[in-house]
Amino acid sequence: MIISGKDTVYGELASLDQDTMMVKIEGNVRLITKDMTLFGSHLDYNITTGAATIRNARILTADFNLVATELLRVNENEYIARESEFTTCKDCVESWSVYGNYIKVHVGKYVQIKHGLFKVKGVDVIYLPYLVLPILSKRETGILVPRISSRTGEGLSFEQPFFWAIGPDKDATISPTFWARRGYGGDVQYRQRFSDMSWTELNSRIVNDTIYLPGKLNRDTSGEQFSRYFADLETHAHFTPNLTSHLRYTGVRDLDFVRDYPQYTDPRTNSSDFGFTGFVNWRQELFSLQVDSQYLRNQLSADPTEFDRSYVQVLPRVSLNTVPYSVLQSKVPFFEHIAVGADSSLTRFRQRDQIDDAYLRNADRVSLQPYVMWHFLTWGPVSVRSRYVFDHQSYNFAAAQEPGAGKNAGLVRTEVSFTMDKIFGLAYEEKIPINLISEQELQRLRESKEQGLAPLRKEEKTNRLVGTLPDFESELTRENIVQVRSSFRHSQEFKFVHHYISSENEYGNRRFINQIQNRQGGTGGQVGQFDYEDAIRSQEFLFGANVTRTVVPPENTLELQWNNTLMRKTPKSFNFLEDDKYLRDNFTYTRIGWFNVSQGYLLNSREEEDLRQRLTRLMINAGYQAQRWSLGLQEYYFHFDNENIFNLNFTRRFEYLNLFANYSYNSFASSNLNSISFGGQVRPTDVLGVAMVKDMDLEAKKDIRTVYSIDIMPHNNCWIFNLDYRRSIVDSRYSFNILFNFGDDRFERYRNDYFAVRRF
Repeated sequence: MIISGKDTVYGELASLDQDTMMVKIEGNVRLITKDMTLFGSHLDYNITTGAATIRNARILTADFNLVATELLRVNENEYIARESEFTTCKDCVESWSVYGNYIKVHVGKYVQIKHGLFKVKGVDVIYLPYLVLPILSKRETGILVPRISSRTGEGLSFEQPFFWAIGPDKDATISPTFWARRGYGGDVQYRQRFSDMSWTELNSRIVNDTIYLPGKLNRDTSGEQFSRYFADLETHAHFTPNLTSHLRYTGVRDLDFVRDYPQYTDPRTNSSDFGFTGFVNWRQELFSLQVDSQYLRNQLSADPTEFDRSYVQVLPRVSLNTVPYSVLQSKVPFFEHIAVGADSSLTRFRQRDQIDDAYLRNADRVSLQPYVMWHFLTWGPVSVRSRYVFDHQSYNFAAAQEPGAGKNAGLVRTEVSFTMDKIFGLAYEEKIPINLISEQELQRLRESKEQGLAPLRKEEKTNRLVGTLPDFESELTRENIVQVRSSFRHSQEFKFVHHYISSENEYGNRRFINQIQNRQGGTGGQVGQFDYEDAIRSQEFLFGANVTRTVVPPENTLELQWNNTLMRKTPKSFNFLEDDKYLRDNFTYTRIGWFNVSQGYLLNSREEEDLRQRLTRLMINAGYQAQRWSLGLQEYYFHFDNENIFNLNFTRRFEYLNLFANYSYNSFASSNLNSISFGGQVRPTDVLGVAMVKDMDLEAKKDIRTVYSIDIMPHNNCWIFNLDYRRSIVDSRYSFNILFNFGDDRFERYRNDYFAVRRF
């Protein structure tokens, strides 16, 4: 054995040249460094520099394995291997490996491979002229694993990503792609981080499509190359704690791009519009100022390549909002608290071309809503308060011949509430010596913990709380069990809310006033309005949008609310002793259940109207969530029309199975919604995972989308094979992907928390 600095060398026979300080070692050679262990048949080691040459070498580390005919150690962090084979698999090195004539290992960073041959189970798969594999968390430039997919009627597609680590704060991924029948193109992603909360990201795809032409419906080759693109640019800047901006641009050459490449566009599309949106927000202690703007293109357009010139743009909108400012605060009944504030905005609406002369589309709107909040009294469980808002909008039109217009309304909301609370149990931690707990009781407590009923914590001999109780066997080595007791609070709140419009007025341009009152015979939406602020407040609930249908008519309505909430209170999982003082509010609060009912009654209806005409919508909102399952329900019932807006969602997780479903129903003729989404994930063994999700339109009796997924995860923890099949209204597609274990967090999450990874 020879010890030299941080290195230790073992072998059967050693000789030392004192002039050159070279050591030659033969037979069962081992070189142990601070990071790894090297094995070989022959070693030439320089005691002075630490350089070494090892024949028939093998490197074993926690991150990778490497076998080489000859291994040259340049220094303690850099190795060069000749005719070698590299893999990150530890349990089964034959699962996958890369053979290379030249491999350079930078310890704790990355591996460079030149003239590599990728092998699976010893079988040569693909030649890679240059490859970089990470053995660190730091990003490095190199070729990534290729991606292959298949689409029915279009053949295979091959994508070869190249990752470029431009700097510590920016990188790019360039992915040349070949689509068998469509042609060639590729993806480009650029990311840059300016600070912890400031960043920018660009995603784009370009395709020289040999199938697509505007208006063409089949998938026959067109004989031309139609250049198509999709781009998504998003940037966020946090200049100071009070100044923030966010900008986003999404653009396409043709609107059919989202149909032909849904797997790429769906995650990057969040509305039915393409174009530019952005805002700048400045926050101060008493007010906030924001400027936002948009220039958008409607996806719901007949011509896929033309801009929808009838779209009304917001160029821009300036908002100034104040916080509620306290004017009076006392203990005198009916004058306990009075606060005032205001919300205001200036919005410029512009239409690129005046397509329809029936409506005024170019206008400047000033909106002002000063308000007063008056808390009259709190007497035990009874509280009385009121809020008055003067809602005012004025309009100026770009057309010189058009006079201005305006409208205002005084909205009063007065409520009387009665609250009752019932507390069950006491939230505390209980320390129980391990020798006082039987194995059966400990197993029962552990099972309760897994069901989310009785959390447990473990305590070391040093009295440090280190987390949740693990498996029963490891607890036998502890001195104490810390059992967490939770308390529950059921809160009931009864509210009588009176909605009243004290005044309402419209004046000025009658053409525009009629425009914002147009309801298309009661079946359509707000075709003449710019947005919801243009609505006449007494008529807002009559419009066809679901958002306005579900509000309580504000004109003169009494609303009864019954709100139920079930809360869980649990001690926090860290030591609450600090400088011998107890932190009083050292708890975590979780809402686990709720049941809310709201019903309105019109007070100013005509006497000849029956009860159903006086009743507004009935709202029921209920739900319950636990550690392994959740259930949510929302129902709006309209008595006079016998119509419903209903939504139900459900998730349930078992040890090897995860189920989820969502059902939506809207019986109004203008909405006509009846859809269901459901699916599940099952992992019957550690090796296999199967998932499925289906979206169905029950009204049209059609499948909107169906996705099947199979994951094969061998015990060797080296790679995961994923196979997907996606069928939608427009097409069907197969795709597969292989994830290799390079020591990254994504692979670890994919394998160890299978149900938490979103795959659809």
